[in-house]
Amino acid sequence: MKNIVLIGNPNCGKSTLFNRLTGLGQKTSNLPGTTVDSYQGDIKLNGETINLIDLPGIYSLFTSTEYEHVVISHLLGDQEKCPDGVIFVLDASNLRRNLLLLSQVTELKIPATCILTMNDTAKRRNIGINLSEFQELLGLDILPYNPRNDDNTDDLFDNLGKLKIGHRIYKTPEFEERLFEHFKGNTIRGLSTETLNRYGSIDGVIKKILFKKTNKYSFNTLKIDRVATHPVYGIVIFFLIILALFQGVFTLAKYPMDLIENGFSWLKSVASTYLPNGYIGDFVQNGLISGLEGVVIFVPQIFILFFLIGILEDSGYMVRASFISDRIMRKIGLNGRSIIPLIGGFACSIPSILAARTIRNKRERLATMLITPLMSCSARLPVYVLLISIIIPAGVFWGPVPAQTLLMTLAYFAGILLALIIAIVYQLFNKKKQDSEFILELPTYQSPRLQTVLHSAWIKCKSFLNEAGKIIIIISMVLWALSSFGPENAKIEAIKESQIAVLQNDPDSANIRKSLLLEASYAGHIGKFIEPAIKPLGYDWKTGIALITSFAAREVFVGTMSTLFQAGEDGENVIGIRDKMQSEIDLDTGKPKYGAPYAISLILFYAFALQCMSTMAVLKKETGTWKWSIILFFGYGTIAYISAFIAFNVFS
Repeated sequence: MKNIVLIGNPNCGKSTLFNRLTGLGQKTSNLPGTTVDSYQGDIKLNGETINLIDLPGIYSLFTSTEYEHVVISHLLGDQEKCPDGVIFVLDASNLRRNLLLLSQVTELKIPATCILTMNDTAKRRNIGINLSEFQELLGLDILPYNPRNDDNTDDLFDNLGKLKIGHRIYKTPEFEERLFEHFKGNTIRGLSTETLNRYGSIDGVIKKILFKKTNKYSFNTLKIDRVATHPVYGIVIFFLIILALFQGVFTLAKYPMDLIENGFSWLKSVASTYLPNGYIGDFVQNGLISGLEGVVIFVPQIFILFFLIGILEDSGYMVRASFISDRIMRKIGLNGRSIIPLIGGFACSIPSILAARTIRNKRERLATMLITPLMSCSARLPVYVLLISIIIPAGVFWGPVPAQTLLMTLAYFAGILLALIIAIVYQLFNKKKQDSEFILELPTYQSPRLQTVLHSAWIKCKSFLNEAGKIIIIISMVLWALSSFGPENAKIEAIKESQIAVLQNDPDSANIRKSLLLEASYAGHIGKFIEPAIKPLGYDWKTGIALITSFAAREVFVGTMSTLFQAGEDGENVIGIRDKMQSEIDLDTGKPKYGAPYAISLILFYAFALQCMSTMAVLKKETGTWKWSIILFFGYGTIAYISAFIAFNVFS
C-alpha cells in the first residue's frame, strides 16, 4: 500500500481537507517515541488503496519542536519508509510564509501536488493569484479548493493522481544530509543566512504570481481584533469567554454525567437482581461496573471541553487567547498556549492534561501537565464543602464576605499559588533548555465546521477510553479486592459485632455491618497500619481508609465517610455526614475530633496531593512513562503532608 502525506503550515485547512478526503474515517495513534497524534485514513485513488497520513502543521523543517521532528522522520523514511507522495496544503492568503516549508520539502525530490486553500479569505483581502504562472514556477499541479464547504471532490481526487517532482525554488547543496544532521540534534551552521536567502527566492516567486486590486475595503477581522487583542479589553473578553467555557464544562456535563451515573446504578440493580449473592455479584457490581463507571463518567467533561475548545480554535479565537496570555505565562516559564489547560483544570485535570498537546515546546508542555493537577478540580468540591460545613455554619461572615465562600476561595488559591511556585522552580532547575517557539499568525475569523469539531472531540474521548480507561478499571478492581477481602478471624469478629445491632433493631444495622466489614478488610487493616503516619496530621484510621478509597476519585471521600459514620440511607450527603462528624469527641483531649484543625489540614492535603488515579494514568499516557506520575504522586504528597502537618499544629 502506498503512503501519501499531507504537509502544511498550522491553520491552513490541512486537517479539514484530510477529513474531507477520508470521510472522517481515520484512525489515530501516538507516533513512536512521541505524544503527537498521527491521523491516518484510507482513500481510493485510481482503483488503488492509499494510506493518507495527516502530519502535524509546522512552519519550517529547521526548528526544534517535536512536531517538526515527526515530519522530518516521515520524510526521511524513519517511519517504516519514505512516502510515495506529498500533498502540499497552501494558504492562498499567506503564500509567502507557506512557501518556506514547500521550498524545503521540494529539495527532497518527492513526487507532490498542491491544494490551494483559504481562497475566499484571499479574495476578501483582494489578493489575486496568477494560477498558471504559479504552477509553471513550482512545476506542480495546483488546485484551488475549499475543504470547509466544497462538496465537489472529483477534481480533488483527479489532482491527487498528478504527483510530480517539483522545481526547487532555492537549491541548497547536500540539503538532505543537512536535514538529517539537524534531525539527530547536531548544530547546522548558516541556517539563518540560508533562510534569509530562501525568502529572497520566495519573494521573487511572489512578485510574479500575486497582485492586489486597488479598491479599498473594510476587513471585519481587523476591526474585531482591535478589541479582541487589546491589552485591556482583550483580557476582559478573554476571561469572560474562559468563564463561559469553564461554566459550560461544569454545567453542561452535569446532565450527561447524571444520566451515566443513573445508568450504571440501574446496571448494578440488574446485577444485584440476577446474580447470586456473594463475591461474584459484589465483584460485578462494585468492582467491574464501578470500574467502568469511573472511566465513562469522565467522557462528558472530556467531550464538552474539547468541543468548546474546538469551536474556539476553528473560529480563530484560540490563537488570540494564546497571544493575550503569553506575556503573563512567560514570567513563570510557560507560554500562551498553557492558559487553556490550566483553566480547564478547575473542571477536570484529565481533559486539561490532554489539551496540553497544543503546546509545541516539549519543556513547556511537560511543565503545564505537571502543574495542572494543582488546579482544584470539581472532584475536590464535595470534599471542600463537607469539611468547611463542619467548622463554619452557614450565614457566618468574615467582614463583608461569607466565611464559607472565603475559605473555599482560599482553598482554590492555595493550589494556584503552589502551581506558580512549581512552574518557576521547574524553569530554574531544568537543565535541558529548549528554545520556546511561539510563532503566531492571527487567522481570519470564520464559522466553525461543526462536523469536524464534533469528530475531533470524539477522537480524543476514544483515546482516553482506550488508553487511560484500562488502567483505571484495573486499579478500581484492586481497590474492590482490598475492600472486600480481609483476614478471616477479623471478618468473623466484625460479623459477630454487627449482629448486636441487628438484635437491637438498630435502623442503621446495615450501615454498621458495612462499616465493621470495611474495618476488618485489608483496606481497613491498611488504614489501621497507616494511622500512626497520618495521626500527626490529625487523621484517624477512618480518614486513612477514605484517603485510600478516594484515590479512585477524590469525591469518593464523602461516600466512604458516609459508610464509616453510618449516616443512614439518606446520609450520602454533606448534612448527614457533617452531623455525625461534628458529634465525634476526641477522648484524649475532650475537644471535637473533627474540628477546625482537622478540616483545614485535610483541605490542604486534598488541595496539594495527587489523589487521583485517573490523572496519574493520563500523565503516564501523555508522557509515555510512569516516571512523572510517580514523581508527582510522592512529591505533591510530601508537600501535602508537610502543609497539613503545619496547619493542624498551628490551628490546634
